[in-house]
Amino acid sequence: MLPNIQILRAVAAYLLVFVHLKTLLPETSIATALHEKAYCGVDLFFVISGFIMVYTTSHRKISGSEFLFNRVLRIVPLYYLTTYLVVVIAFFFPVLLQSSSSDLYALLKSLAFIPFEKSPGRIYPAYYLGWTLNYEMFFYLIFALSLAVRYEMRVALCATVMAALVLLGPLIRPADDVILYFYSQSIMLDFALGMILGAFREQISAVMRHMSLLPWLALSLGLGLLVALSYLPVAPSAYAPPTNTLLTFGIPAALILVAAIGFEDAKTRGQPWELLQEIGNASYSIYLTHFFVIGVLSAFASRADLSPAPRTLLALMAILLTAIVGIGVYRFFERPVMAILVRLNMRTKPAPRT
Repeated sequence: MLPNIQILRAVAAYLLVFVHLKTLLPETSIATALHEKAYCGVDLFFVISGFIMVYTTSHRKISGSEFLFNRVLRIVPLYYLTTYLVVVIAFFFPVLLQSSSSDLYALLKSLAFIPFEKSPGRIYPAYYLGWTLNYEMFFYLIFALSLAVRYEMRVALCATVMAALVLLGPLIRPADDVILYFYSQSIMLDFALGMILGAFREQISAVMRHMSLLPWLALSLGLGLLVALSYLPVAPSAYAPPTNTLLTFGIPAALILVAAIGFEDAKTRGQPWELLQEIGNASYSIYLTHFFVIGVLSAFASRADLSPAPRTLLALMAILLTAIVGIGVYRFFERPVMAILVRLNMRTKPAPRT
């Protein structure tokens, strides 16, 4: 994996950590801004995801079924574990997770990555953070189907399908079909932007290698647009979460990814780059576990009735603890479980004929 892309994944993960630090931080304009604007981490993750899928499949032949199997190995074990943990907590300690329930029907839909209206006006799975994985798995399905066509047509086909869904969105009444509504939001085009950048990565890198100011220009423009557009109201959504974020967050995220591609030849060795890359490697684990870390610290802060200063200190501790827990889960659960499942799959494959 490209080092700069891994660093960008670390940034995306911590933007979402900052979103949920609001429960720890004192009520200030800074805390509110972090909560509202750091949601751009979702769009950044989606743009990166589109890029990575194209980048990792561009120079090798892979079937749609093999691709989907690999993505399931990557996504499912930790997501199922955290989902079961949330359901257990909701069953035994419902006061801790008032927005979650131990309902079996909701659990089954969550495990199947099927969007549903968890409560009036809210499309979330049993584990709140899993809504982004519903989008990821749907994108993987579209991409897997595209693997049946030539590489040159793949990106265009996926982008066309997603654009058609988004164009269909305004024609869908939310009450008619929650699933179709969910997958016809503009946030879907974040994946398309990432795929386009993945398809033209070599050309982008070559141009920027000869014009060293271009990566800085792309980064400045991306950050500038992110700041400027984030103050515009996000287009209203009939359901939470807000998913009409292509213009406010998606396009700036794509420009930041362009900068990361341009900085590809920059020195990224030694500290702190290696630490950021390790956080990027563990970004999925950090994403799914940070909510528990912050939840425990928030419960302690509330029970102890802490003043603003200790709460701020706890929030700073949470930044460190989420990295420690996430990297630990990545090294001692995510990677080992994936390795075991890959070995089991290899054993069940029929031996080649001689």
